[in-house]
Amino acid sequence: MIAALLAATALAADGPSIWGRQAVGVAGWPTGLLSNTLVEGRVPLHRSESVVFHDTYGGFGAQAMVSPAFLLVGPRLTFAPIDVFDVTLKGAHAWYFGNGLGLMPFDAVGGSSSSARDARADEGVASELWSASVEPTLKGKVWKIVVFDTWSIDYLVFERPAGVTSPYTYEPLRDLVVGWSDITFEHQAGVLYQALPGGDKPSLRFGPTFRDRWAHGSGDRSTTVGALVAARPGVKPAIPTIVGMALWYVDDHDYGGGVPFLAAQVRWDFERELGSAEKAP
Repeated sequence: MIAALLAATALAADGPSIWGRQAVGVAGWPTGLLSNTLVEGRVPLHRSESVVFHDTYGGFGAQAMVSPAFLLVGPRLTFAPIDVFDVTLKGAHAWYFGNGLGLMPFDAVGGSSSSARDARADEGVASELWSASVEPTLKGKVWKIVVFDTWSIDYLVFERPAGVTSPYTYEPLRDLVVGWSDITFEHQAGVLYQALPGGDKPSLRFGPTFRDRWAHGSGDRSTTVGALVAARPGVKPAIPTIVGMALWYVDDHDYGGGVPFLAAQVRWDFERELGSAEKAP
């Protein structure tokens, strides 16, 4: 979800365009590796000289996630009626591999840390998931201060494998123990200082952030606070944006004390107006 946290990272195209993002991330506590590919066709919405109608757009496209634990594909619809707010609607179908890194039955919340799951790797199950999501984001910038507040609300329906009687399963993308049919929530907000301007120059942003995740059906929850930094050292298309987070657990059934959640991501964005040359992000 790191990629969704960077408010106002690029200007929208002036006409119909193809937009895309390729991101690769790694994490620790819990451990993870993920490739996320997004592609959309976008069209401008109402534009005016008003400060909130410069970069509005609507878009439709697809997403593909690949990790050692699962493969996920699905359509996405984005809508940014004003520059300080956007919402994404998504559907997805995911296949989880039975290698101990993906789904794992649980009888109760807790005991799902990386080390605890490694000890039970032979209990991992292969299965499939159908999901529907809505992701609204508020964002803004005053002087050199960027603020964001983003949510993800997901309705999940897993195929319970034959012979499994446990009421819950661990789900690696959300790092929660959830019901086989459940609703999960993620809320992340932050305040970032923009030390370098971005646009046609290098970009650097950093500041505090918090993240809260919970599952309605199982009651599992994880709350963290920490810092986020995002930097793009150059403007050529081949130069990625680098994002990092260090979050300390405030409330979690499996992690706490001095163990932080650490995550890093590199990502490449592009936007090409139909019939024009590629725009730098």
